[in-house]
Amino acid sequence: MVRLVYSGSKGPDSKVGELTVKGDSWDDQRSSNHQSDRCITDQSSSEEMEPSPPSPPPPPRVYKPCFVCSDKSSGYHYGVASCEGCKGFFRRSIQKNMQYVCHRDKNCVINKVTRNRCQFCRLKKCFDVGMSKESVRNDRNKKRKDKTQSLEKHTLSYNWTPEIQTIITTVREAHMATLPDMGKLPKYKVKNAAEQRGPTDIELWQHFSDLCTETIIKIVQFAKKVPGFTTFGTADQITLLKAACLDILILRLATRLDKESDTVTFINGMMLSRTQMHNAGFGPLTDGVFTFAEGMQKLLFDETEIGLMCSICLVCGDRQGLEDIQRAENLQEPLLEALKAYSRRRIPDDPQRFPKMIMKITDLRSISSKGAERVITLKMELSSPMPPLIAEIWEKQNEALS
Repeated sequence: MVRLVYSGSKGPDSKVGELTVKGDSWDDQRSSNHQSDRCITDQSSSEEMEPSPPSPPPPPRVYKPCFVCSDKSSGYHYGVASCEGCKGFFRRSIQKNMQYVCHRDKNCVINKVTRNRCQFCRLKKCFDVGMSKESVRNDRNKKRKDKTQSLEKHTLSYNWTPEIQTIITTVREAHMATLPDMGKLPKYKVKNAAEQRGPTDIELWQHFSDLCTETIIKIVQFAKKVPGFTTFGTADQITLLKAACLDILILRLATRLDKESDTVTFINGMMLSRTQMHNAGFGPLTDGVFTFAEGMQKLLFDETEIGLMCSICLVCGDRQGLEDIQRAENLQEPLLEALKAYSRRRIPDDPQRFPKMIMKITDLRSISSKGAERVITLKMELSSPMPPLIAEIWEKQNEALS
């Protein structure tokens, strides 16, 4: 038998409200408590298994009418509840400083149906209901600021080190020092040239070959200024120059394409049309060169980027016959990083531009390999031997292909 006894004495030695358990044994007490707990648990489980009533559906969304045209509003825009149509109309009108004219009494009814009939009265009502011109300007400035901060953060993430800056400056100066100022160069066209494609025109070939010889000399001068190039042995320098010379010539020529007249300008100001280029010795290479030049123009190359591209083509580790391959790879890596950093800082909102620029090197290789094939047929068309420098360069290309 279990009894709960409440001791209610308030003496100094007593515990107020103390509960004591008195019974035959502690086991009786524990058994009783266990049964009590089980009853409570069973009751709780029974209550939990009962399905709860379904939640009431959410109240239907209440759309406030647009203050301007009474259409359903999409929220508060520029200070008042308005629909997307009136929001966009007001923003465009303010940003473009539009001036409208009412052809009636400047008191047209503006609602969902008539809002597009009179822009003057619609804009007037936008102001009458409280739309704020300053809110539009503040919103536009905020977007500009967010975009600027995003671009700045993106730009700062580039690996722009003092070493990168030195490479960019050195290559740009080397490139510009070995090119004429095309803006001040008087340009001229070759007269009495055939208007249709045909076999190699000897007179045009003479003009072209003289210019090629002069261009090759300039490329050699450029190469000696490229960071690290003179650390190669003499044999490797010659190998790299012969392999890259046609690539660099085409790269430089590509920047002087005039799409309107379909001509390219050489370093002495001579302008040759597509047909004249074909007849001057380029033959089937011509269309590939012009297509390449058009692709270069789409990527908006500047002279610094052209110089870096030329240096990357020059210091290339996979040239046939190169002895110090590791040196070439080590020197090319910072040149690639310099081009990436410079191009992304110059045009930061086009992250795919740098990979497209590198793909142009693949296009150059394709043209160069065809150039090696062209030299075989060109020798048959000429009545006189090629100039020594051109022969050496193109024959080297032919050796690489075979």
